[in-house]
Amino acid sequence: ALHDTGGVPAEAAILEKISEDPAAVPDAEIDAAVAPARRVEIVETRRAARDAQFRRKVLRAYENRCAVCGVQLRLLDAAHVLPVDQPGSTDDTNNGVALCALHHRAYDRALIAFDPTYTIQVNRKQVDELTSLSLAGGMRQFQAALKPSLILPADPRDYPRKAFIAAANKARGWS
Repeated sequence: ALHDTGGVPAEAAILEKISEDPAAVPDAEIDAAVAPARRVEIVETRRAARDAQFRRKVLRAYENRCAVCGVQLRLLDAAHVLPVDQPGSTDDTNNGVALCALHHRAYDRALIAFDPTYTIQVNRKQVDELTSLSLAGGMRQFQAALKPSLILPADPRDYPRKAFIAAANKARGWS
């Protein structure tokens, strides 16, 4: 909406004042001069710097296929085996696994996991909890779509490292 700048005298005046000395203009004065539909919020976000190529490398290693169900369809994420907020997490391909959006969310929420033999497991405790809350609709289909074990990359160097798997399962509450 910058093309409208100057069309509203109060907004033009506040913009001029801000350009002269931004720190001298209180937020309340800006709020009073700018129409609510044109207000924006400035948000500062801090994130750990990650390898921008992680996704590309992981998806290529898994041939653009979900390691849990085999779907492609451009619905894939490169999930970290050991979450990025855990000590020792890396952006190496062997700390990544290609997952469709559904299985990525299920993995992050510990509904599913895989063990060091790459066997896919379903968290029985969560299934029981979902059932008790009447939120287990589709569970049978969800479980039926799971492969017995991960579909692994062609290159064994890209397989999820067993140390990452063990640390990830511990962090997610799997025994």
